[in-house]
Amino acid sequence: MRKWITLLMTLLVGSSISYANANMGEVTFEAGYRHDNVNWRNQFPSSDPVVSTSTKFKDIDIFQIGLNGRSTVGCNFYVRGNAYWGWVLDGDYEQSASTYGSLGGYDNEFGNTFDASIHRKCLIDDRYVYGVGAAIGYPFFFCDCSMVLAPVLGYSVDSQTFRVDDPGIGIEEESGVNFPVDGRDCCCNRKFLNRWYGPFIGVDFEYRPFGQCWNFYGELEYHWAYFTGKQGCRDGFTEHHGDRNRHSKNGHGWVFGIGADYDICNCWTAGFSLKFQDYSASKHHRHHGSCDDSEFSGSRGRHTEKWHSYAINLTVGRAF
Repeated sequence: MRKWITLLMTLLVGSSISYANANMGEVTFEAGYRHDNVNWRNQFPSSDPVVSTSTKFKDIDIFQIGLNGRSTVGCNFYVRGNAYWGWVLDGDYEQSASTYGSLGGYDNEFGNTFDASIHRKCLIDDRYVYGVGAAIGYPFFFCDCSMVLAPVLGYSVDSQTFRVDDPGIGIEEESGVNFPVDGRDCCCNRKFLNRWYGPFIGVDFEYRPFGQCWNFYGELEYHWAYFTGKQGCRDGFTEHHGDRNRHSKNGHGWVFGIGADYDICNCWTAGFSLKFQDYSASKHHRHHGSCDDSEFSGSRGRHTEKWHSYAINLTVGRAF
């Protein structure tokens, strides 16, 4: 019995010492610049496309603010979380559509083929982005608890909403075949929603050298991504050859972030952070065109979505 009591007291004392050394945490406020590129693409059929549409949101400039927190609790628990909000300042919107086939039937013996395409470009007016995320993990301590390496499991949500004043692409029909043309409406205020969400695994790193004022940290994550996309105002060509609501469960993404903080005074810190994100998703689906006006209606198509982003932030925080 005395041996068990001695062992228990030793463990309690050891845990208290580790807790004192390793209870490192910090809450930071960040503000900075973010750059996004988002791409939607449809192809029918997926193997040898007869209809292809593309919607691109390019060079999106965003001013973003956020709040981040991370901490180790004792020797067995690591936790972090983040939330951000950003305003879209500027960006380019590009939409294109093309069709290829034969007039009067796909196997037209006269070989009366066609290849029609159209491209539109305008500016993105405004709207916003936002996101939240959280993770928990088990910390491993090195160098007398000045270094932490923590495998983590978490969940995140990232959303982008863009607004475009553009009539979009219209449609004309000849011999049962649809051709893309310029939109006929004088204006159309269209809102596009992109949302990426799902669980992730990763590893976090933090190093605060003894006797130094610097703290270095990094994050690497792999995401199983779910994607939802919505288009607020449908144009004529999308009505026949696209999806207003897009869903995909077959997505993935990589997220990598690094940063450094410098102790100013009284546990207050200032620093910078960098973050890179790369997501993609795809889904096979049936074409939704009418059987009366589309020779390839009902064919199996594919839509893909991609999102690339990087952010540069200045940070102000408080360590505890």
